[in-house]
Amino acid sequence: MGDDSLELRILRLGPETAEAIGDCFHRVYGESYGNGIFYDADVLAKALESGRIGSVGAVDDAGRVFGHMAMTVQDDASVIELGNTVVDPAARGAGLAWRVGAELSAWCRELGYQGFLHYPTTDHHIMQRQSVKAGFETGLMLGYIPAETHGQVGAAAKLRQAATVVYEPYGPGAASSGFVPQRYAQLLESLRQPTALARSWQPATEPLPAQGTYRLQRFHKRGVERLSAHRAGADLAGELAELAAPCRQLDLSLGEVSVDAAAELAREMGYGFCAWLPGFAENDVLRLQWLDDELTELTPTLENPMAREILKFQLADR
Repeated sequence: MGDDSLELRILRLGPETAEAIGDCFHRVYGESYGNGIFYDADVLAKALESGRIGSVGAVDDAGRVFGHMAMTVQDDASVIELGNTVVDPAARGAGLAWRVGAELSAWCRELGYQGFLHYPTTDHHIMQRQSVKAGFETGLMLGYIPAETHGQVGAAAKLRQAATVVYEPYGPGAASSGFVPQRYAQLLESLRQPTALARSWQPATEPLPAQGTYRLQRFHKRGVERLSAHRAGADLAGELAELAAPCRQLDLSLGEVSVDAAAELAREMGYGFCAWLPGFAENDVLRLQWLDDELTELTPTLENPMAREILKFQLADR
């Protein structure tokens, strides 16, 4: 239980708090937290100042941060990523994470976002169950959490762990159209139906152009590399061949009429379904994943029926 004497205010945090945020992550995770930006005060301060990251924290009168949650902005997206939740043990047991999350969610609404994506880890059973009270599971990122993350115990601590992908809307959401790979059409529709999002999806019939447009992100501490294809081309195979992390992700736009060809090319290189990310860019995004089987927990503990169905599909697809 936490310290009942703590008096904490829930605040939107600016660049001047970057060091205090990092201190909170150090106290809870040591050096093992997967997102390295929270260990670099200068980089974090610039991200907070630019608005690429927006943090809310529970802060005492001395300026120490005892709870934290952040939003990460994606260009052209109508939804936002929320996460990087941490609560100091001295402040646990009083619902602090929910208070911080409520303020962050209010901030996102003010900015006009239609909903948010977040990623409960599969070793947090309560978070999994809570996530679907107002949200919808749309994916499962296997091998997303490094094996050495502080707090894991037992044999599973030797393997990279999973996180569910949850979409929570702020309202009905805007209708959109796009294209889907034939292999994943039925699965995507089964994920869409519970959300009630209006989608008009057509078969993706065009071949790949010669060249695509890509953005590569490397999350070194997390052991994740993510290639985002604004437009995938026949050169996608070469781009994927450059990746070397134990967890590799490929984001394909469902606004591209050649997305079927891109997904099939990726599948030949070992990539399978990871998640549907509604509104994650100018259009919805199909995330595929490549995994190192020897390092990845392929049978994570899943609390909710949809996540279990997604895992069943993923294992069969592999």
